[in-house]
Amino acid sequence: MNISASQAQLLRQLNIKPLQRRDCFFAGSPDQTATLAADTATLLQPEDGLLSRDIRQLLAQTSISDWLLNPAASQSVLTENGSVLVTPILNTLQHPAAKQQLWALLQQQLVNDAD
Repeated sequence: MNISASQAQLLRQLNIKPLQRRDCFFAGSPDQTATLAADTATLLQPEDGLLSRDIRQLLAQTSISDWLLNPAASQSVLTENGSVLVTPILNTLQHPAAKQQLWALLQQQLVNDAD
């Protein structure tokens, strides 16, 4: 963190010691953030279909505001703030294990939202 001389003087007058940046305070390092930004460029919007309608109907009952498909993903995940669901492509979600993992994740979200 870079601060100007006047900011440093004000902090001394107020007897405030600024904290040093520590990686444990931040969700991702700058390299991870750049990788995440590059990864989000490959995310797709789901096509309309029976499975996607079921998922969207369930998402409407949660605090999840968006749903994206990641062709490289093998499991469904929520973003750090829990507002975006990222799943594998719909063909992958047809497999029972992937579908079960998605429903378990969404069920947990429904329980958390109900509290």
